[in-house]
Amino acid sequence: MLRNFTGWLDSYISRKEPCAVLRALVVLMAVVGVAGCLFDSTGIRAAAIVGVIVFGVSALGILLADRYRLQLGHDTQRELLARYCDFVIDNRMAPLVSIENWHHKVYVEANGDVREVAMIKAIALRDEVHFIRFHLGSEWDQPEEYRRNVTIRARGISVDGVLGPQWNVTNTWLSEAKLNTIVHFRSPVRRGEEVRLEMVRFWPAKCQPMMRFGVPEDFFFRTTDLLRIKQFEYQVTLPLGFDVAHSPIGFTAPDEHTSIDTYSDVQGRRVVVCRAARLPKRQSVGMRLELV
Repeated sequence: MLRNFTGWLDSYISRKEPCAVLRALVVLMAVVGVAGCLFDSTGIRAAAIVGVIVFGVSALGILLADRYRLQLGHDTQRELLARYCDFVIDNRMAPLVSIENWHHKVYVEANGDVREVAMIKAIALRDEVHFIRFHLGSEWDQPEEYRRNVTIRARGISVDGVLGPQWNVTNTWLSEAKLNTIVHFRSPVRRGEEVRLEMVRFWPAKCQPMMRFGVPEDFFFRTTDLLRIKQFEYQVTLPLGFDVAHSPIGFTAPDEHTSIDTYSDVQGRRVVVCRAARLPKRQSVGMRLELV
């Protein structure tokens, strides 16, 4: 009888979806449990307990296997979408947008965790722009446990500063230190139209080498043929009680269009700000920070 039941269960599982299989296992667990309660027999109760445990473990295994299958499918679709978006961008040597202003704030925690808030204003340069791509990097190779916990949210901002609903974001890792982020607009932006967006990112341990081991950290923007940035403000806020030395990247102070300033905010935290305008193509501009 047990052999026949096992064969039936294996055949049933092979041709049913996981949800149907789970429902069947729950019913079987309930039947076995009720049987164990109704019959006043030690043998039957022991068999019922074993049956419930077996069905419970089987249900857990099916859930884990289904979750893994769904995750693989999700990763595949995400990578394909990113590949097609890259193809759209890279096979026509013209940028999607011109970034008029990029205001970027970085809040560093003592353990190296980083929260970033970017406010971006851009002008569409193609007939229709459906998304915008960003390449984001870390100064060190991120372990899987950190990479899978990086979160990015993006939403539009109206002209009067009101935040809109969240937009879809596709993230794929180009390497253990470089993240490809594609922000998908809710509706296409036409040539000459302005788009304003807020992007909030949490990146665990991104600045861990600087905060724990005193390794200098670079904070910069890099323009390319496909990414134009007219001006930016890059602000880094350190935890209370920390201070840094700074040096310029991509320019020599004093510079007419680029500067680095430091001050303490109302909470007493050290803030370093790099401001730049008229950024040259294919050049990194920003600042290097080191704890003192």
